[in-house]
Amino acid sequence: MENTVYDLILGALDHLSADQLERFKDKLSARQEIGYGLIEKESNMAVTKRIIEKFTTKNAIAHTAKVLEEIGLNNQAEKLVEAYALKEVHILEPRTRKDFLQYSCQLTLDPNTAHRELRLSEGNRENEQDSDSRPVDPHPAGIVPDPAG
Repeated sequence: MENTVYDLILGALDHLSADQLERFKDKLSARQEIGYGLIEKESNMAVTKRIIEKFTTKNAIAHTAKVLEEIGLNNQAEKLVEAYALKEVHILEPRTRKDFLQYSCQLTLDPNTAHRELRLSEGNRENEQDSDSRPVDPHPAGIVPDPAG
């Protein structure tokens, strides 16, 4: 089962002692990120939800790790960041233009099978809609409608 950001943060908080958790909550509120009165008596699950709501899923790991480091729990912070990095390796969803462009390729359109209302550019790499329909010339590579259907 793949760990979500929620699972990773909750796991990190669950591994803290009562004293460490108290210091974590104090530091989180001292940074004026989440008020102590809101999290003082909350469960780890509720604190985790508040962290994700405040910082978004994307930034919640970094903020949690930073607070862990600030209270001297560098090892726990490293484990959290490493676990998230392993999770990110499995996500291949492109997010930036550069990410999307790595999947791009040059296409050449076949003028013999292009729709009759499309006009192809020089080099057959771009098309425009042509309001003046061109006559349809049957071509062996073209799509032939099924007479049965």
